[in-house]
Amino acid sequence: MPSLITKWKKGKPYLYWVRSARVNGHSRIVEQLYLGPRERVMEQIRAQFTSSPTPAQLPQLHTVQTREFGASALFYSLAQELGLVELINAHVPPAPPGRRTSLTVGHYLALAAIKSKRAFAEWYRGTVLARLVPAPSAALDSRRFWDHMDLFEADQVALIQQELLAKISQRFPLGERFLVYDTTNYYTFIHTFNSRPRLPQRGKNKQRRADLRQVALALVVDEERGLPLYYRCYEGNTTDVVALGSSLAGMVGQFLPQQAPVRLTLVLDKGNVSLDNFKALQQAHFSFIAAIPAGWVRRLYQVALKEYDALALADGTRIKVYCRSKRKLGGTEGKLLIGFSPNFYRQQVRTLDLLQRKAEQKLLRLQAAVREAAERNHPRTERAVRGEVAKLVQHDRLKDFFVPTFQLRQGAVEVLSWQWDRRKKREIKHRDFGKTVLFTDRQELEPQRIVAAYRSQARAEEMFRISKSRRPGLWWPAYHWTDGKLQVHALYCFLAMLMIRMVLLRLQERNRSIGVDLLMERLHGIEEALVVYANGAAQRVITERSPEQEELFSALDLETLAQQLGNTVLHP
Repeated sequence: MPSLITKWKKGKPYLYWVRSARVNGHSRIVEQLYLGPRERVMEQIRAQFTSSPTPAQLPQLHTVQTREFGASALFYSLAQELGLVELINAHVPPAPPGRRTSLTVGHYLALAAIKSKRAFAEWYRGTVLARLVPAPSAALDSRRFWDHMDLFEADQVALIQQELLAKISQRFPLGERFLVYDTTNYYTFIHTFNSRPRLPQRGKNKQRRADLRQVALALVVDEERGLPLYYRCYEGNTTDVVALGSSLAGMVGQFLPQQAPVRLTLVLDKGNVSLDNFKALQQAHFSFIAAIPAGWVRRLYQVALKEYDALALADGTRIKVYCRSKRKLGGTEGKLLIGFSPNFYRQQVRTLDLLQRKAEQKLLRLQAAVREAAERNHPRTERAVRGEVAKLVQHDRLKDFFVPTFQLRQGAVEVLSWQWDRRKKREIKHRDFGKTVLFTDRQELEPQRIVAAYRSQARAEEMFRISKSRRPGLWWPAYHWTDGKLQVHALYCFLAMLMIRMVLLRLQERNRSIGVDLLMERLHGIEEALVVYANGAAQRVITERSPEQEELFSALDLETLAQQLGNTVLHP
């Protein structure tokens, strides 16, 4: 049943047309259309019934064509701001004469960064790009795309990255250059026995798909803004510790020639560090701030909290730190800092309690199964039961305070029981939880700066989370089966992450915060309409926007962009 309803947003009424229907015996809204501010809609309705023009007075419409404007126009303008098309065309040769199209290699890659090549032609025709970068349907075929993308060589990609970094540095001054380095991997659907590609390999997958081959990615982002600055795609069976050495070789060429007077400091997570890597970093003229395993400094790790000093961070967070200068680890001298965070402590305690509850439930089921087997005169062997128990409490923390008891009869288990040693659990929490050990060769840095730099690791992790969404144009899933195509996929996905981060920075400057999926959904809903009248007159306008879309439209200054592209912007 259709009806009009009012929704209040930020104290203002907005009118919606809705249609309700019975769903599972209940009345539910199944269709909704935004009409506009209530006062304006009511004025239009009153005007229509009081002074409605006759049909003869209205210009006769010939056709109305709508295209998606918000996301495609915004991201293409960012590609132009970075000069991506010209930059790529300067380093990659054009396709052979028989395979050239009206689009250049740079155009293809920039468009793929906005939306991956999957369903490329259909998407392209429905966006404003069809008139900004006109191309026939034949040029949008997947074969034409790869005719151009197959021209990329590894040395060309390195040069493109280097010049792109220079453009980013001009657009966003990068300060004292703390660089956050992290790695991740992406599983693929490449067949196990397809031996052609070397990049997809079996390894420890971070999405828990060890049954599939994976491709690994190393990423460097700017500490202050989280801008992606460098990437390297490599074999999926290479461990994070080993990958750092090869990544350093590429980073030296990217960063040091341009910023030789500036001291570059790499921020590393625990999984990327080793004593050999510390030496390699020094040889490459990189400083570092790294999280290290507690076992490397066990005696200092166990210092009582009363010996720690209070430290207030810039965001108001309060932690405790214990610092020691001129400490040597494997021949590398630096400052050692152990930080204790109450919030991190509470998170680890809750996680341990949750693991214990889950293990308890599984142990109870195992206990019942052991008892039933004994009652049927088919008791389980001690070895079998111990093996199952070990799997249930395999987490290091659980094993340390779990005490099982086996009642045996002729080598078989009749009764399984256990208890949790509360004293040992309390010791574990007080000794280990809430602590992070940091080591840096920059001994002049204050504790507050060291901690703040390490916490910027979250910026790289944020980019990885974005890249693993199913939004087209990002990393996963990758429908490619050869090394060359995977490397091209890595390049345009890196560009996509860069442009997404630039959009988020614009919103951040205007105190706006929004998730990427919701951002893209609202941008895709902003369209342009070409209205053509029978007399030949035509007008291009931006369609009406919801309050949420209007907020984005204003924050991203899309009105200026729309006017530059020949659109009239109507305001409610």
